[in-house]
Amino acid sequence: MSDMYVSTLGAPVLEHPNVTLLRDGYTAFAKGDTAFIRGLLADDVVHRVPGHGPLCGVYRTPEEVLGLYVRLFELSGGTFRAEPYAVMACEEYGTALVHTRAERRGRVLDGRSVDLFHLRDGRITEIRTLAEDQHADEAFWS
Repeated sequence: MSDMYVSTLGAPVLEHPNVTLLRDGYTAFAKGDTAFIRGLLADDVVHRVPGHGPLCGVYRTPEEVLGLYVRLFELSGGTFRAEPYAVMACEEYGTALVHTRAERRGRVLDGRSVDLFHLRDGRITEIRTLAEDQHADEAFWS
């Protein structure tokens, strides 16, 4: 774990550069800055969303991944939010614990998910999004 940045009591906290990269990505997502997000994605990126809902599947290019994100906003009338409350990373992997919220057709999605990342050369090569309550998530988007 020598490549993880861990604080000790009273010592300044240094973030691993990949923690900063992921935090910046979530900030860009919140702003709708697709150009910034595109710059974080490797050309061979894969985003996997398990399950059987309309947004579940495997997105295999930066354009498909960005299309997924646009679709989240379209289906929720622009209300979708993904706010990380914990981000961890080392040289090759990252994890974000995320609070998700959206409104759609008089229903509210208010849940948590985990985003798992594989990183290479400062870019994201793989993302796996795992909803805490897969059934509720799928029902909301269906």
